[in-house]
Parts: sequence; C-alpha cells; structure tokens
Amino acid sequence: MTAMLIDDEPNATEALTNMLRMTCPDVAVIATANDAQNGLEQLRTLTPDLLFLDIQMPHMTGFELLEKLGKFNFSVIFSTAYDQFALQAFKVSAVDYLLKPIDLDELEAAVAKVRARMHTTTQPDLSALERLFQQVQKAEPQRIALPIGEGLQFIQVADIVRLESDSNYTTFYMVNREKLLISRTMGHFEAILPKQNFFRVHHSHLINLDQISRYLKTDGGYVEMTDGSKVEISRRKKDDFLREISKFDA
Repeated sequence: MTAMLIDDEPNATEALTNMLRMTCPDVAVIATANDAQNGLEQLRTLTPDLLFLDIQMPHMTGFELLEKLGKFNFSVIFSTAYDQFALQAFKVSAVDYLLKPIDLDELEAAVAKVRARMHTTTQPDLSALERLFQQVQKAEPQRIALPIGEGLQFIQVADIVRLESDSNYTTFYMVNREKLLISRTMGHFEAILPKQNFFRVHHSHLINLDQISRYLKTDGGYVEMTDGSKVEISRRKKDDFLREISKFDA
C-alpha cells in the first residue's frame, strides 16, 4: 500500500512517517507535503492508495483541498487536534480520522480499515463531513496544538494570556507565566483562536479578552493583563476594541 502525508507541521509528517514504519511496514510513504497547495499539485500526478490529510491548515483546509482535486480513488484518513467530544461527529462518515497526538494502536486500526475497503468503489460523503466539521468549528476549540522542537504541545485556549508577534515567530504568554516561542506567524493563530475571546489590539499583539485586568486611557490607551503585562492599543484598533469590551459592561 502506498501513502502520501499532507500536514502543515513538518514535525507531524516526520513523526507519522516513523510511526507507519513501526506499525504498518507494508505502507510505503511515497510523498509528503507541508503546504496544502503543494500537496494538491503533487496529488494531481501521484496515485497513492491512502492519503493522510490534516484538516486545519493555513490558506486551505483538508476539505477544500479535496474539493479542488475533484474525483479521486484513494482512501483518506483525516488528522485533527480537536477534542474527543467534537470527533464524535466524524464517526458517521466513511472517512476515518486520527486525533493528534496520534496513538500507535489507533493508527494501526485506521490503516486496517483502509485495507478492508481498498477493493470497494464507494467514495466518502465529503460534503456531509464538511458540514459536520463546520458545526464543530462553531463550537470553538478548547485546546490547540503548538509545534515544538520534539513534536506538539497541547495547551488550553483559556490559559493563554496573550500572543506577541516577531516576524515569523509568535510568543505565547500563559497564565502560569510560561512562555512558548512558536515558529508560526500571528495570523496563523489569529485564524484558529475563537474570535469572541481573542482580539488583535496591535499588529504585534493578540490578547485574550478574558485575561484583561484593566483598560487605561492614558498614554494613548493600553490594557493591563492578569499576568501584569501591559499591551499598547493601536489607534487604528481602538474603536473596535472599545466596542468589544463594551460587551463586558455590567
């Protein structure tokens, strides 16, 4: 059986390749891609038996990639960092899924299901699955996965105080005073984090509205967060910010 892996996290594709080598030696990984567009282009020339596909990727979701591809005759196993309660929705689909961080036994079982279906011509109902996924997205993630040197670190969204951007890197400031430097842009996380809780007050700062201690009008306006840090509010964002915090008025 041949397989292709598409995930925007290089650590994730590398780890999955090693896991397949350990648990499913008959699965040969013929290609990997860490960019959805690049993966789409490769799939137009390659014919894998199985595609491992991340769902939430910058610029293009896994569902959108398959829609752009059109007809295909390979099996798909989605990977996702969503919590188990949300994944119940995916069980109605013929497409399988794996929850990150991927468990070896679950990986082996998912590949076994694909082997059993390899000789069928039924394609998964992607439109129904995507509708369910949109419902899951509206529920907002309770945690997110951050790429770190040795793999992925899962954090609770509610425990994030703020994010600070520095070019292609983003620093997470947590309620326990931990700092996490992640090799991803601020825009990547702004698209993932729930918009009702997180607001970009400055081009370099994204804050958790639930972690604001005080808003002060002096010095052009800034917020003091629960960890004691002070974050400037840009003039361009000030009116929108005031509208956001007005929702908290008693």
